[in-house]
Amino acid sequence: FFSAKSIGRGGKRPLPEYLSAELPPSSMNCFGNRGKGDEEMPLDDRKADNGREWPRTFDLSVPNDARNNYDFVDRQGNSVGLVSNRVITSRYTLLSFLPLNLWDQFQELSNIYFLFVGFLQVWPEISTTQGVPDTYIPLAFILTVSGVRAAFDDVAKHREDSARAAIPFLVFDPDQTRKTPGKTQGKKRRSTVLSGPAPANFFYKESGSLCVGDIIMITQNQVFPADILCIATAHKKGHCFVETASLDGETNLKIKESVGIIHDALPVRDVKDDEKDEKKRQTLVYAAASEISAPLADMTGSIRFGEPDKDLEKLQGNITVKFEGGRSKGPGKLRGTNLLLRGTKLKNTAFIIGIVLYTGVDTKIRKNNEKKDSSLALKKSAIFSKVNNLLFSTLSLQIFLCLLGAIYSGAWQKENLNVSYLDLSSNVAREACLRFFTWFIILSQLVPISLVVTSELTKKFQQIIMEMDVSIWDDRKGPMKVNYGQISEDLGQVEYIFSDKTGTLTQNRMEFRLAFIGKESYGSADTDIAKRVRMKEELARTGRKPEKVPWTKTVENLEAEMKAIGDGIKFPEDIKNEMRELMWGQGKGTKQAELVHNFVTHMAISNTITPVIEGDKINYNSSSPDELALCNFGAHLGIKFVTRSGAEGSAVVTVVEDRGNQKVKVSYRLQAVLPFDSVRKRVTVIYSDMDRKNVWIMMKGADSCVEPILWQPPDAQEALEEKKKMDFMKKKLLEASNYGLRTLLVAESKKDFDWWEKHRNDFIRAKDLQPEGKLTKRQVKEMRRSAYREIELAADLKILGATAIEDQLQHLVPECIEDLLEGGIKVWMLTGDKRETAKNIAMACNLIEPDMIALKTPENIKAAGAMKKFRINSAEALSENRLVEVTGKWAGLKNDDKGLTKLFKLIDQDGDGFVERSELELILGVLKLPADQKLFDDIKSTKPDHISRDEFLNFIKSTDIDVIKALRADIKAGMDRIKSIPDLDKYPVSMVVEGGGENSALGKISEAPTEDQIGQGPPGIFDMIFPCFREEQKISLSKKDLELLLLKEDFFDLASRCKSVIACRCTPLQKAWVVEEMRKRTGAVTLSIGDGGNDEPMIKKANVGVGIFGEEGSAAAQAADYAIGQFRFLHTLLFVHGSWSYERISIMVLYIFYKTAIVAMVMFFFGFFSAFSGQQLFNGWIYTFYGAVFTACPIIVVAVLDQGLNAKALENMPKAYRSLISRGQLFGSRIFFRWIMSAIVHTAIIFFTIFWCLDSNGITFRDGKIHGLWLTSTTIYTVVVLMVSFRLTFDMASITWIHHFFFWGTIAVFILFMIGLNLLPTFNPDLYFVMFAMWDNPQVWLTSILAGCLPLLLDLGIKGVKIELFPSYMDLLRERSKFDVSGFEKHETFRFAARHQRAQEKKHKEGVNKFKTKLNEATFRRSKDTTSEDQMDLVVNTLLRWRDLTGAILDATEEAGESLDYDKGPGEHKSVH
Repeated sequence: FFSAKSIGRGGKRPLPEYLSAELPPSSMNCFGNRGKGDEEMPLDDRKADNGREWPRTFDLSVPNDARNNYDFVDRQGNSVGLVSNRVITSRYTLLSFLPLNLWDQFQELSNIYFLFVGFLQVWPEISTTQGVPDTYIPLAFILTVSGVRAAFDDVAKHREDSARAAIPFLVFDPDQTRKTPGKTQGKKRRSTVLSGPAPANFFYKESGSLCVGDIIMITQNQVFPADILCIATAHKKGHCFVETASLDGETNLKIKESVGIIHDALPVRDVKDDEKDEKKRQTLVYAAASEISAPLADMTGSIRFGEPDKDLEKLQGNITVKFEGGRSKGPGKLRGTNLLLRGTKLKNTAFIIGIVLYTGVDTKIRKNNEKKDSSLALKKSAIFSKVNNLLFSTLSLQIFLCLLGAIYSGAWQKENLNVSYLDLSSNVAREACLRFFTWFIILSQLVPISLVVTSELTKKFQQIIMEMDVSIWDDRKGPMKVNYGQISEDLGQVEYIFSDKTGTLTQNRMEFRLAFIGKESYGSADTDIAKRVRMKEELARTGRKPEKVPWTKTVENLEAEMKAIGDGIKFPEDIKNEMRELMWGQGKGTKQAELVHNFVTHMAISNTITPVIEGDKINYNSSSPDELALCNFGAHLGIKFVTRSGAEGSAVVTVVEDRGNQKVKVSYRLQAVLPFDSVRKRVTVIYSDMDRKNVWIMMKGADSCVEPILWQPPDAQEALEEKKKMDFMKKKLLEASNYGLRTLLVAESKKDFDWWEKHRNDFIRAKDLQPEGKLTKRQVKEMRRSAYREIELAADLKILGATAIEDQLQHLVPECIEDLLEGGIKVWMLTGDKRETAKNIAMACNLIEPDMIALKTPENIKAAGAMKKFRINSAEALSENRLVEVTGKWAGLKNDDKGLTKLFKLIDQDGDGFVERSELELILGVLKLPADQKLFDDIKSTKPDHISRDEFLNFIKSTDIDVIKALRADIKAGMDRIKSIPDLDKYPVSMVVEGGGENSALGKISEAPTEDQIGQGPPGIFDMIFPCFREEQKISLSKKDLELLLLKEDFFDLASRCKSVIACRCTPLQKAWVVEEMRKRTGAVTLSIGDGGNDEPMIKKANVGVGIFGEEGSAAAQAADYAIGQFRFLHTLLFVHGSWSYERISIMVLYIFYKTAIVAMVMFFFGFFSAFSGQQLFNGWIYTFYGAVFTACPIIVVAVLDQGLNAKALENMPKAYRSLISRGQLFGSRIFFRWIMSAIVHTAIIFFTIFWCLDSNGITFRDGKIHGLWLTSTTIYTVVVLMVSFRLTFDMASITWIHHFFFWGTIAVFILFMIGLNLLPTFNPDLYFVMFAMWDNPQVWLTSILAGCLPLLLDLGIKGVKIELFPSYMDLLRERSKFDVSGFEKHETFRFAARHQRAQEKKHKEGVNKFKTKLNEATFRRSKDTTSEDQMDLVVNTLLRWRDLTGAILDATEEAGESLDYDKGPGEHKSVH
């Protein structure tokens, strides 16, 4: 048991004792979904992972302690404490910054390396710096620069955290207001709607100080600071509206409810939220709050609630309250609709009163975003991850050279032991070992110490350039924001994009497109899906796609092409005028005019919208974006919904009819709303006139649910007319659906008010039904639906028309995705929508190509034999489609009698009630299975060649097609289809997979054991260094785990071959799991993009996270590495900035390794002339300044400003991006070692050319002296600096005045610095006047020119041959862009090589193959029953494949669907002849 202490009325009293278990928590799967019976299972007392016990109970104690420091203790008296409401997104604190930042920086192998080198320099016997660790000077500088950058970034996050935690909120506490009156005075803040003094008994408390149990008041437009239990609202019914855009990107409002037993007991005043005057509204809110204060102060009771979890829709617990006078209420059950989530916003409601339940990291949204591991590692780009691995290879090269030097030194020393004046040690082995470490220090230049600081500076400048780019500047949301710019080069290597749908691809704004009224159609169906359909028809007719418009031209024309859109309407002006003319002009009085007027009136008032008057404008707030679009359409046509007042049954709804020459107010009384739910799929609104003489019954909903309710006329002629109307509407609705529009069927009826008097009581009784006694919630819902249906049937509803609404995509999303796919990027759409909606949006977005499914219905479908021919031909065509679906929908088929009957009738071609052997052989032929395969011999039948319906069904029911088998069949069909396509680049494949619950495809696949669980996880450090000592781990798996593991491998193998994947009904954690799996198994760079808090886990799992921020920001934008305003900006971000950054950073890394390898190899070659004694060739000062000064600035300028192609070319030629990622052309092990080998060759040319040309016998000076070591070394050093600088120009794709300034400026600094060193004899005697002696000797000049030009000419020749004979795609693009060759992409024949398979991907596949080999080697003895079971599975899967094809065909057209009656019994099949 728990107890807690709090200050209550009259002194101290215990704040709760924790009660025994009453409501156990529901079982949760790994994705936060409810288990079965979730609402009926009580809570268990148990200890959570964090050590705190749940469920928790606390007494309602008002007034609360101002600090609210409840001291929770467990049974042993140990303090438990509460979670702070301050959420910290920053990484460091003042105390943790130094150790944690150093920990972060020493994750870089190079920093550890130089720490070790500095340690070696302290050892005098091997040190080349007299025991001074001078390596620590640049290392400290690098650590400081990186630390300062990290500190600035973290301070910005601290400020954001502090700003959020400092937002004041009104908390109820009478005692506190008396003790600290200063806290009752508030100042207007950015998220505080109310200002000035707090209402009576309330005081201001900062968000970060809120604690569990605080009674808080939230006013309209405030964001909820914690998870709050709603106990009262400004609406008498106790409901409120919440906007969840910051969580899920949806701008439509959600309805939440207060706890009824408290709300009903409080004197809540109905405060309107549409008051224009802010001060007046504040006065009304304060007055309502004052009335509530007295009963709130007297309220006592307790709340018991469960452990915080990830399910946003669930809340478990109960509440008991007692008011003054002994009025006890409860226990009342808490539900998810009572919980107001942190981060959401109160809308369309003046205020709510609530109790804080979960704070800080315990809130639902933070639970969904918490990391499961405690890793402190920051994101690292793919290039720098590769560099860390390559450093091991560089270290191996260094150790090899050191060993070579040590051996050479030992051999030379042994040979010259007798030379007395050398005074050599006789312990040759010891001296050789010491020389090894000496050369380890000398050759430490092979690892560039300047790489990290150069990278930091470069990426900071790149970040500034990105944020200044006006092409990714949103007019309303501002510029792009870079939260973490250390992975900018990954933007140029993205191979997988994982995108949310709602709010990311779509605007989540519905636009009215079409109205079907009577027998007329009004509007336009020019949607994005309609464009895809036209493209499909163009492909079928001509075999080629329409000419593509360049991206830059598309963007330029965007504003010009956009039609005037007002209030979510994209309706042609001429059709609007035509309809208005019918209602108010010359067409007035006709039958069609009456229908149009009734239809538009229906659109305006048949809704649950609440209008909000803001100035001269009326804004509509609704929980349904569909209703909002319909209401806006009514206003667009001249019937504007203006006010709603009163409660249901007496509410008055007023519209203003704009009749051209006058505006007339018309009012109606709202009598009832028969609400929409997922089963009814329709809503019915009943209005009457103000005099209660007539009522209008208005219904709209899905056509399949509205049609059965329509009036069936007894007269045959009338029935025929109604059937014609319905046939017309069905045809139009089918056309609209094919265009990707959301359709609703509209019906109406007009009755005398007496009719409503007869049915009102039935409605009230149904509405007031509660789950009491033996009545369960489900039974109550069924009874309500039944009563509502009876009322609707009695209304004699007639069809009025239909609507078609478009869920509008964001601007240029289809064009952007088309370019991304063309650029070699595979796009996954991860959405929570159902499969049909997701497929429609995918078609509109170009994720599914128009020619992936080819199906045409012949005009003579009802002719004799046409149906059979159509089915066979179309099935053959559909078996060649390139859209793979992995749903496992046939699992548990044996329990679906209706589905089995449909399957039988789809096989029964002639409809005689029997399946003949010839019909089964036909199926084998269509599915391209061997005809001699005796698949159907196991189906037992009384007749040899005929199988009856019952025999067929009994056979199917004898099999057990579980989810795993069904998924395996789907995946196998997909793999077979892919293997049959010779060129996936020309004929790509897309996939649809279903997520959601634990029995869904993704839910089941995710249950597979991980690599760590089967002993195939990543090796440790010791295993990486000494792989030969790694022990083989035994694998122990159950049969189910084995099946799941193989299923997961096959699924991701299939998914990686698809160009695009559409995953529907995904939970947030399923999205994150998919991203993580693809990132780990492929080693590819992944990018996740989303706009809501539920996308945050997915964004954090990807290599690159991109957030789309709203007008007021979002959790996704804060968690992402890059935040942009619209999805289309991803085009510029990847193709322009990504390509530039990848090219620039690649050149920067390769060049820095190249230039450091050259100076290190010069020292190594000199070792052959100095017996590898460790003698320095270069002066210590110039050696130190080589990388830090003399060669630093030019590469930084190139890494910031270089442009391989200009922005316009990159935007218009997506294949340029593909060329970067196809085989890792810019950076990889092969390219890296090619640069290292180039450095070694160049060093050898320079060193030996100068060393032999400046031979001591071949050069003298005017004073008779010969050259010495320092003249030779200075000449070599000068040539190295100049050659390395000029070598960089070979990799410059663009040159500006800035390049010139820093290039020549750096050379000038080098010359001036060398002159200065040569003029200071006391400071540097070795180099005194050496430079001037060089300039005075022509042989030095000629030697320098020769030694510097030879390596440059060598590289120039190699580069020329490569570009001329083996050009890359980027080489061709640069050439054509330079010479302005336009239109070449139409005729290009360049073939891209296969995608480069990374080491990580190879390693994973090797592990999988090794695992499968071991499984095959295991002795599994299969019995005859097992073989028979496999054969039965094959039969069923074959038949289901046939059903997939023919069922899709018959569902494709209305006429074909009518030709097969699935509800009739055997032998009753309607013939099409």
